[in-house]
Amino acid sequence: MKRAALFVLPSVLACAAAVGPAAARTTASCPDLNAPNELVLVGGTPQTAQLDTPFAQPFAVALANTNSCPVTSQTAGTAITFIAPSSGASGTFASSGSSTATVGADATGSASAPQFTANGISGYYAVVATSAYGTVTFALANTAGGLPFTITPTAPASSSAVAGARYAEPLSVTVRDANGNPVGGAAVTFAFVPGGSGASASFDGGAPQVTVRADASGVATSPRFSANDIPGRFFAAASVDGIVEPIEFSLDNLPGKSSTLDGLLPVKQTAVVGTSFARRLAVRLRDGNGRPVPGATVTFSIGGAAGSASASFADGGAQATATTDARGVARSPRFAANTVAGAFSVTATAPGVQSALFAFRNRPAAVSSVAAGAGSGESTAVGARFPIRIAVTVTDRYGNLVRGATVTFTAPRGGATGRFGRRRIVRVRTDADGVAVAPAFVAGGEPGGYVVRAGVGRHAAAFALFNEPRG
Repeated sequence: MKRAALFVLPSVLACAAAVGPAAARTTASCPDLNAPNELVLVGGTPQTAQLDTPFAQPFAVALANTNSCPVTSQTAGTAITFIAPSSGASGTFASSGSSTATVGADATGSASAPQFTANGISGYYAVVATSAYGTVTFALANTAGGLPFTITPTAPASSSAVAGARYAEPLSVTVRDANGNPVGGAAVTFAFVPGGSGASASFDGGAPQVTVRADASGVATSPRFSANDIPGRFFAAASVDGIVEPIEFSLDNLPGKSSTLDGLLPVKQTAVVGTSFARRLAVRLRDGNGRPVPGATVTFSIGGAAGSASASFADGGAQATATTDARGVARSPRFAANTVAGAFSVTATAPGVQSALFAFRNRPAAVSSVAAGAGSGESTAVGARFPIRIAVTVTDRYGNLVRGATVTFTAPRGGATGRFGRRRIVRVRTDADGVAVAPAFVAGGEPGGYVVRAGVGRHAAAFALFNEPRG
């Protein structure tokens, strides 16, 4: 199934809101024989549906007369054909299994299309209804929003606990749609798969498998769980319907009383993308009696999949080893953030010991680009509100979305222009997606074209707008 970027149906579609035939005039002022001369919208526009799902409202039209009088001539059976695009974002009618369907009007001149189901391609499009008396258009959109597309681990991908003891952290994953937006309510199933030795675990309550709903952030977290009494390695799988590959967590039930490996402060650090972190990683290894363990090998492993936030050690690798000193302390080499903003973790492990986890975040670099999003090229009548709010996306030089940047939207001082409410200049901070959306913009009283600027420092985007004369 092809899925494209997630989008929000813009307010411009509201301009195509369903309308019915004009209110009928009094019968006394209407002709006895009144034939239809136009086709009007009754309902079903604008609408949005998820990919491969039916639209909620039927596409409804009616035959009418521009004199606003009731139609009195025979209308039953009048052919009305509904036509959707033959390629790209579109859909199919239930009656025909294709992008077109023809129905006959009833005795009142009304007609509705058969059920229409979105195809697997995201986008905006129009369905046209045509008859001998004219044509009307339905504004539609297919969206991939809310459909699970990827699942990634939120908790450490590997951990261990002494056999018979509780694991330190529950399992946790994040479910996102095709655009990387969280999918709240997705059903995630966590299940333990025993190892060859019989080593396994169970969730609180004794079940080897549970299903958990993701929260509004797309995060699903399992109940706490405990190792069984058998030492050995095994794994847990997290799966979501519609995603082919489950996520696996590597787990290890350790024998006896375990040594401890503790991360030394700071266990959390941040750095700007492409720069070095200020502090090296450090851990302390103690035996079961709390005494330092010198001469042990500790492996530091930097997490982060290809194309995601991560870091690398001085040799360019994602893994490095160090030996504990007389105090049981091991320190990693220096390491630097890659060019992708976001969070990742580093795990420190030693044989037979529960791993230590460090949390890191790569911060975006300085603003390098302000890209125009919705709103450019709009027009509206003088004194009217533009249907789509102006929006920009702010990124750094690596393409990372920059949160919290202040974007200044500026309209021309005179001539053809407009105002954000009563202001010519407004400032809006970007959200977590690097997007800043200006307040509603209203055309001034002078017709003509002009440009609204949206900028952060020396970086800016321009929106070409046009005030149309009334009438």
